[in-house]
Parts: sequence; structure tokens; C-alpha cells
Amino acid sequence: MSEKLPILHIIVVGFHHKKGCQVEFSHPPLIPGTEGKNECPSGWKYFPTLALPDGSHNFMNDTVFFNLPSLNDPSESIYGISCYRQIPVEKLKIRTADVTRSTVQKSVCVLASLPIYGYIEVKLSCIADAFFDQGDFACTDILVKAYCNLNSCLLTETIPMRHFDVGLSLRDIVLKWKHKILILFKLYLLQKRVVCFGSPVRSMCTLIIGIASLYPRLIEKGFKEVACVQTSRPLSPMPDFTSPLDKKNEINIEDKTEDSSDRSSENKSPTSDSSERSVKEMRELIRANSADMPKRPLEHLHRDASVDTLASALFPLASINPDSYNAPLPTFSSGHLCLPYLSLPYMDLLTDPSVLSYVIGTSNVLFQQKKNLADIQVDTENATLDTNDQDLRRQLVLTTEDLRFVDYILRHVQNPKEEAEGSEHWIREQFQGYILALIKTTVSPENQKEVDHFNSYFISSFKKTQCFSDWYLKRPDEGFFEAITSGHPFSGTLSVADMKLKLAQTMNNSESGRKLNQAVNTTSRAVGGALSQAKGAFSNWWSSMTTQNHNLNNEEKSFQNQTTKNCDDKNNSVEIDDDNNSQIKIENSDNATVMEKIESCQEISEEEIKEEISDTANNKTEGIVEIAKEAEMLDNTRSNGKIFTV
Repeated sequence: MSEKLPILHIIVVGFHHKKGCQVEFSHPPLIPGTEGKNECPSGWKYFPTLALPDGSHNFMNDTVFFNLPSLNDPSESIYGISCYRQIPVEKLKIRTADVTRSTVQKSVCVLASLPIYGYIEVKLSCIADAFFDQGDFACTDILVKAYCNLNSCLLTETIPMRHFDVGLSLRDIVLKWKHKILILFKLYLLQKRVVCFGSPVRSMCTLIIGIASLYPRLIEKGFKEVACVQTSRPLSPMPDFTSPLDKKNEINIEDKTEDSSDRSSENKSPTSDSSERSVKEMRELIRANSADMPKRPLEHLHRDASVDTLASALFPLASINPDSYNAPLPTFSSGHLCLPYLSLPYMDLLTDPSVLSYVIGTSNVLFQQKKNLADIQVDTENATLDTNDQDLRRQLVLTTEDLRFVDYILRHVQNPKEEAEGSEHWIREQFQGYILALIKTTVSPENQKEVDHFNSYFISSFKKTQCFSDWYLKRPDEGFFEAITSGHPFSGTLSVADMKLKLAQTMNNSESGRKLNQAVNTTSRAVGGALSQAKGAFSNWWSSMTTQNHNLNNEEKSFQNQTTKNCDDKNNSVEIDDDNNSQIKIENSDNATVMEKIESCQEISEEEIKEEISDTANNKTEGIVEIAKEAEMLDNTRSNGKIFTV
């Protein structure tokens, strides 16, 4: 790889309304001797579908990381970075005949020989913006200059290690996934079939590459074969190598058979005590759930459980050079793939018998519906993991020591301090110390208590992987590990904080915990809705009452005002002279009409009034006498003991 140019091609991939995704420009041409338009090598037939991801029309911009097998060397991979843009046709200065829609979708893509995804993305994003701002896609001079400038920047000196980790947003990953980041970290070591979903795809791609960057030297030295596989049958998306390479493959196969024979003899050493472990493993399998691990005996633990105090044991491990213990662990090699993005035409590749495991990312829902393609599914948008494999569930349960370790990292990332604590480089150093303690415990003489610190189910499964077997063959001398303290760096006595961490992790990761959280949320929403309705009903009732009282007061006031007004009108229209009652003066009216009405009225004499009052008094007296007679009869009846019903 060092003899090749860092940047192999710069390409423009567009979406045609009839032909779909296609290459519109390539420098240098993908097929030598051609114009570099609308043509792809047979081994990269579906490469344009990787540069324009599924569902990209829903977004104005996105970034894709992907890997391709080399067309020339079956043991090398090519690394792709694509910056997608979508702009309205109004921004085009020259509109060609093939532009038939309201928007234009294209990607500016780079194929590189080094896995420096983030470093290239930073520069390629600016190049893509400038290319689209021109408004004329036929003008590709800016892309040719960018190709030359990128190569000149990367050829001046040796590629610094920091270039491999640029732009992976590791702090954001820790803050989003929290304790689950350690689950993903340990999941890579088990070499399972992992399918990640997300759209837009940049966050998904950075998650997959970001977790890989936590392993010391993995991206720098261990990404050479991430897209290499010798398929058992011809596949159109994969390259078909020529006969000289086939001879080389035969030699490699012979070497692998010899290595496998040697490996089978040497693999007996780490498992020579399997007979002694059989009883212990059976006892562990009887446990209902590895979440009961805090109940194990604690007599061997003497250190204080303060996380900051325990972290002091991690510092010496993080300072050891990973090259001294032959890092990286070969997680992605010999049929174990890492493809940050995969499109639908490559689905058949996953079912090939030569593909043993993979970590892939996709935005197509068909991958999610194919349950047989994944041992575990990762939803990158909601930060959830889903698996139906009960053994895998037990292997991925975090122990109390693991929870302390992740909580220590999370607290420093949330509240970064001086001396770069909480930075991305600091995070990688902590995981570097963790992985060293893990492999030290794995190769040490069997100690069940120390193995339990890392989850005994996980350690047992990890020892069976090809990743561990390949590394064990090239492990350092035994004297190297003698100077390293055995066990988990965060082992210690239990505390209340540990129980809180364990409870929170169980509630967030277990199925029963998720159901309980969902029930609590549903109940809280129902109760909140009922309270809101009750509050609204009471408010409406109170408003109606106050409004009604206000209306009654207004009606009463209006009636009083109307009565007062009428009285004032009468006083203004009629004036009575007390000295002469017979004389009436009329003002503001027709005097003749009023005088006629007054003359027609009959006068009531005082004698008639006295006679009417006398008759009324006589009637009241007769009624009183009758009531007195009835009361007297009732008393006589009670005295005689008789009761009458009226």
C-alpha cells in the first residue's frame, strides 16, 4: 500500500431518472484508456450505489464511508469517502437535457489506499461545495486540481497516526450510547454478524469506524482485509482475478493449511485445562442470568470501590505501547468483513459461505427484514441493540466492573477537565488499557474470580474466535504479562453506586426493563392527560359560573338603570302641585290629549275605600275563628286516643 498513491481516483456519481446511479466523471478513469464516464470495472459494477445511498433523496447532504475489494490484489482493500449533495435546478447555470426533475442529486467521491476516512472527508466536503457552487457540472477542472493537491499533501511525509482518527466524533458517540459503547466494543471481539441501520448514513458510518478506532492499531494496521473474501461462487459485485493471481491464491491457501495445522497444535495450550473448566462452565450455565454476578463471593476484593481510586490501576496499562503485545487483534481478516455502508445489490455477498462474520451498515429496510442475516441488529438512530440469541445476550451483559469503567469515562466526557481528560485521544487510551487487561486475563492461568470481572460467558466465547486464535499464535513472551496486574482494573467492593449503575443498565438494556419503562411512560402520559382534562373541565366550569354571575349583575344593573331612567322621564314629563291636586301641569307633551285622558279617569271616594277595607278585615276574622275550631277538635281527638288521617 505504501508504494501506491494515497488518492487513487476522484469521481462524480449522479442519479439519472432512467438509468439510476452512474459514474459521470472519473480522474484517472476507472477503466484505463476510456473517458471515465458511465463505465465501471466488472468487480465494482455496483460501486455507484455505494456513493449514493438509499434514501438520500430525503436529505440535502450526507457523507458515506464504504470499502471495496482491490481489483489487483486479493488481500487488499480500497477505502471510499463520498460527499452527497442535492440542490434545486434553479441554481444551475447550465441545465442539460438529462435534468428532468426539480432537484439534482450527485456525489463527489474519493477512492483511497489508506483508511483515513475523516481526514479526507474534511477536505472533500469543501471540494464538493465548490464543485456544486459552480452551477456547471461539465467544468471538472476543480476536481482534477483537488486530486493532485490531496496526493501532494499525503506524499510529503509519513502519514501521522492522528490522521486515522480525524473526524470520527468519538465524544459524541460516547455521549449518545453511554454504557452501550462497551457492549459494541466487546461485540467486535466476538466476530458476530452485526447489521447496523441508520439514515442519514454518516452517523452510522462514523459509529462503525469509531468503535474500530478504540482498538489499538486496528485501523492503521488491521483494515487491510476488511473487504476481502474469496467467494465460493462467482458474484457480480466482486472482482474476478486473473490467472497469475489465482496461482498466488493457491500458494496462500497452502500456507493457510499449514498455518491451520500448526494452529491446531498450538491452540491446545490455551485450552489444555478444558477438563478442569467443564464443571465450572456447567455451573455458570445454570445461572439464570449473568446479571446476578454481583452476588458472587467478595472475600478476595480488598480495594476501595471509589471509581477515581480504582482508575489509578488503568494508567499504567494505557501507557504501554500496543506494538509490544503485537496489536492489533485481527478482528477483520480471513472472511471477517467490515463494511460501513452496504447497498442492496451486495446482499447476496452476506450469504456466501466464505463470509464468516461482518459488521455492516445500511439504510435499506430490506436488510432489517432479513432476520437471518444478523445475529444482532443495531439501530443507530435510537441507540438500541436487538438480538434473539440468548447466548449472545449473556455474553454481552456488562459486569459491575465494566459499568464502573464506562461510568468513569462517561463522567469525564460529560465534564472534561484539564490535561485532555475527556478528549477523544484520552478515551482511546482508556480502552487501550482495558483491552490489555482483558487479554492478560485471557492468557493467564485459569482464575474464575478474575474471569468473572469481564463476564465469564464473554471470555469463554472470545477464546473460541479466530481473532483470538490468530493473535495467540503471535502473542508476546510470558515475561511480558508477568509485569501486568491480573484482573479487571476497576475491580473492588460493591457500593450503593454500583447497584444504581446495575439497575440503570438492566432497565435500559433488558427486554423487561424496556417494557417497564414503556409502561411507566404510557401511564404517566395517561395520568397527565387525565389531569389536564380535569383541570380544563374545572376551568370551564369556573369560567361559566363567573360569566353567569357577571351577566346577572349586568342585567340587574341594566334593569335598575332602565327603571331610574323611566322615573326620571316621568318626573320630567309630569309635575304635581301639592297645594292643588286637581290641577295638573303637563310639560313636553300634547296638552289636549293628556287632559282628555285625565278627565276620563274615575275618582275613588274615601267612603268606598273604607268599605273595601272593612270587608277584607271581616273575612280574615272568620278565617281565624274556623282555624281555632279545628285546633280544638284535634286536641279533643288526641285526648280520646283516636287518630285521624287527613
